[in-house]
Amino acid sequence: MAVLARSIPVRVVWTLLMCAPTAGCRFGAEQWGPFRGRMVDAETGAPIPGAHFMVSWERDYPNPVHWTQRFYDAQEAVTDADGRFEILRRRRFLTLLVSGPRFGAFAPGYVAESEDTVSPGGQLYLDETILKMRLLKNLEERCRRRPGEPAAPRADVPLFIGAVQQYNLALKCAELG
Repeated sequence: MAVLARSIPVRVVWTLLMCAPTAGCRFGAEQWGPFRGRMVDAETGAPIPGAHFMVSWERDYPNPVHWTQRFYDAQEAVTDADGRFEILRRRRFLTLLVSGPRFGAFAPGYVAESEDTVSPGGQLYLDETILKMRLLKNLEERCRRRPGEPAAPRADVPLFIGAVQQYNLALKCAELG
């Protein structure tokens, strides 16, 4: 009986050690994609070609005061002539403490208004998603709603960051006073 009692803690410790490398890991489509959708004008329903979509992830690091987040990875896509985009699923390993995906969309002169999945009960961007973008009517509104650059490094999403920078430079918001 004493041998059995001693072996239970060893088994428990062994099991915990084997599971520790994957604790906090996230698996499945909801974490890594593929992500797909279509960007359209909210008023007309017309596709928005050449728009940008990105997904990013951060890793959570514990510290004595609070959790800290740092960039983990990002991917981007540009919409085709029909306004469609897709970011393919990448296999990930060692995803300990990686947070769920965050999405960003950019189309010059537009702001995201709403997201709807085509299939009832679907999950945004995992199932076909329609992202409705509202056209900003004038320079004042465009300057007020000027997009910021994502927290991802330029090497990971160069097209997205480049498009945002080019758009913001072309706005000439300083002329408004």
